[in-house]
Amino acid sequence: MDDDKTIIKPKQVVNVPLDDDRTVLAKIAHPQLVVDLLNTQGQILNQFSFSERFTVGRAENNNIVVAHDAVSRNHLEIKPEAGRWYLVNLKSTNGIYIDGRLIQNTEELHFPVLIALGVTGVYLRIQIKTSDSMNTVLPSAQSSDSTLAVNPTSASSIHRDVSQSAIEARLLAAEDTDDMGDYTLMARRVIHKDRVKRAKSYKKVIGWLLGLCGVAVGLVTYQHIALQNTQQLALDMFYDIKTLEVSLSQADLKLDENAELLDKTLQAINSEKLRISQEDLKLQQEKIAAEKLRMRQERVRLANMKAKYRKYVEQANSLRLRFPTDKQYESELIAKVARELGESELELPEDFVAEVRKYIQYWQSTSRLNTAINNMEQNNLLPLVTSALEQQGLPLYFIYLPLQESNYDINAIGPETRYGIAKGAWQLLAGTGQDFGVTPGPLADVREYDEQDGRFDFAQATRAATKYLKKIYSTEAQASGLLVMASYNYGDNRVKSMIKQMPDNPRDRNFWKFLQSYELPTETRDYVFFIFSAAVIGEDPQHFGFKFNPPLYKPES
Repeated sequence: MDDDKTIIKPKQVVNVPLDDDRTVLAKIAHPQLVVDLLNTQGQILNQFSFSERFTVGRAENNNIVVAHDAVSRNHLEIKPEAGRWYLVNLKSTNGIYIDGRLIQNTEELHFPVLIALGVTGVYLRIQIKTSDSMNTVLPSAQSSDSTLAVNPTSASSIHRDVSQSAIEARLLAAEDTDDMGDYTLMARRVIHKDRVKRAKSYKKVIGWLLGLCGVAVGLVTYQHIALQNTQQLALDMFYDIKTLEVSLSQADLKLDENAELLDKTLQAINSEKLRISQEDLKLQQEKIAAEKLRMRQERVRLANMKAKYRKYVEQANSLRLRFPTDKQYESELIAKVARELGESELELPEDFVAEVRKYIQYWQSTSRLNTAINNMEQNNLLPLVTSALEQQGLPLYFIYLPLQESNYDINAIGPETRYGIAKGAWQLLAGTGQDFGVTPGPLADVREYDEQDGRFDFAQATRAATKYLKKIYSTEAQASGLLVMASYNYGDNRVKSMIKQMPDNPRDRNFWKFLQSYELPTETRDYVFFIFSAAVIGEDPQHFGFKFNPPLYKPES
């Protein structure tokens, strides 16, 4: 054996566990460099002396064997060249560190030096050998294959709890302790840096989330304010429209009276019963013509206001969170019918919607609606009714009023009451019919059909009934279609006294306010809700399980 180069190879390899109790079996060479094998706490696990190159690794062919999974088979080499010592990284998996710096390839060593073997917690402390540098008596080598045995007592004295909880507690402790080695301290510094970095990231995320929440709250607040403003604008416009409608309806009545008076005047002149100058006659005709022109212009303005109002309503609805369900669709139909009958859809009471649904269920449980629609279609009655309603400027949903009155039976006769006997599809009383141009027959007070009674003439009865509806609509009802229905059923004189107690304007005199102020008799309540719910069904009969076509449907041209 060469006296200048002695390599001691172990007979066995001692495994180094993951805790601080790292046990290494190695052999000792002739002293030149003193190599201490340390654990995390800086305790010497073993000591070596080398005067020539030596290697460290997990494989048995190394001079210092460290049996640890994180140590490569051939981890590092230390060799002298021209009086200097160099560290060579043998492409180790977990690296070599000096003072926390990763050694990629070759590094000149300056002694003393502390070398960390990756993340094993095992260190090499190397220094030039002096007379007192060997603090542990090394066993003498009797031969090149002599074995260094690790002291069992020493190994057990550095054993620690290596459970996961113990390791976590040590690495995550609030403060450093004296028994922490370099590796533990390095790991704690890495953890601390990671925590600081994560904390900054979390703060940024929390800041973004708070910002988003602030934006969301701002948007919700803005949406709520925008919805309130839009609704208020729509409501104000709605009641402006109703006020204009009442004014136009009253002007219509006045114009009809003037036109009728002028016709009578002309008849009297032609029969030479009345003498009037041509200038006066011309003046009256010009006044009527001017009023008709004004009415046409006002109706154009009314149509424009209604179009603008619908845009406001659409805008208000767009600001609400709604889901396309059958229930929502039906609510929209109810709102549409209410609007067309002169009631504010933006003030639609929830209990009213629920009540309408109940009456829809009634229609679905009986064949009466189908029967009435068949009578109307087979006798071609619908065009007469819609034409008369349009001529009077009334909502077309009044087509469902004779449906409720008589199922569109033109020969219907009602029960005898203290007001008389109602007859015909519109169930007009004799006095009411006569007031609006229908002559009752000689059997007016008898519950029998009378061909001389104009109420059985559907065209005459329709003209009289729509005029009667127009009068109620223009005066007491303040353009509220539902109040018109209640008046038509309840009796004109009785309902007048109730309506007149309400403020004389459409905003405060409407069906919603009427329901809040008065308790309608069951008969009248049923009457209004049956007509209203039939109108809702008529918007989309198939949706509600009926087979007839929508009566008021007009295909787009």
